Amino acid sequence: MKHFVLASLVLSWGLVACEPKELDPCAQQIDCGDALLCVADRCLTPTAANERCKTNPSFAKACEQYGECTWDAGRCVVGGKEDCKGSKGCSSDARCTFDEGAKKCVIGGSEDCAQSEFCTKLKRCKHDPKQESCVPGNTEGCQAQTDCKAAAICTYDPVTEGCIATAADCKASAMCGQLGLCSLDPKTKKCAPGSEEDCKKTVDCKAGKVCDWDEDARKCVKAS
Repeated sequence: MKHFVLASLVLSWGLVACEPKELDPCAQQIDCGDALLCVADRCLTPTAANERCKTNPSFAKACEQYGECTWDAGRCVVGGKEDCKGSKGCSSDARCTFDEGAKKCVIGGSEDCAQSEFCTKLKRCKHDPKQESCVPGNTEGCQAQTDCKAAAICTYDPVTEGCIATAADCKASAMCGQLGLCSLDPKTKKCAPGSEEDCKKTVDCKAGKVCDWDEDARKCVKAS
C-alpha cells in the first residue's frame, strides 16, 4: 500500500513538473498546453503573444493600421472591437467597427465617421452604406469639399442625401465671374451661362466662336 501511495505521489509530481511554462521551447501548439500559445518556437501567454503583433516588425504595421493585433492560429488577426478602435484605420478612415463575419474592421455607421479625420478634417461626417464611405451630411460639409470650389456643388440636398449645385451656388462661384457659368441648367443640374453677359465670359467666346445668347434655346450661340 505504501509503495502504491508513493508511486502515485511521484507520478503526480511528475505531471506537475512537466506542465509547460512561459518561454519553454515548442514545435506545435500541443507543446504549450491549454493556457499558453506556441509562438515562434516559444510558449507565450496570450498577452505576450498579442504584444508580439504590436511590436514585431513583421506584424506591427498591420496591427497599427488595420487592427490585426490578436495572435490566433499562428498569425495576427483582428480579434474584436477593441483592436479596431485602437487602430489608425479608425482614427483616420472611420473603420472602427468589428465585422464578425468578415473578421475585419469596417465603417459601421455615422458614429464611426464622426470620430475620424473624415469628419474632423474633411467634414465628411455621415455614413453612406451604399458607397461604404463617409460623406458630407449638411451644407457646411458640402462647402468644405473640392467639388464646391470646382463645380459649385455646395448645398446639401436632404432628398438625395448628397451635395448639389443650386442657382445661388452658381451665381456665387468663381466659375461665374471667370467662365460665365452663372445659372443652373435645369436639365444637367450644372452651372451654365444664362444671359448675353454670361456668354461673353465663356471660353468659347474668348476664342471668338460663341458669344450671343439665344433665349429660346437657353444657350450661347454664334452671332447671326
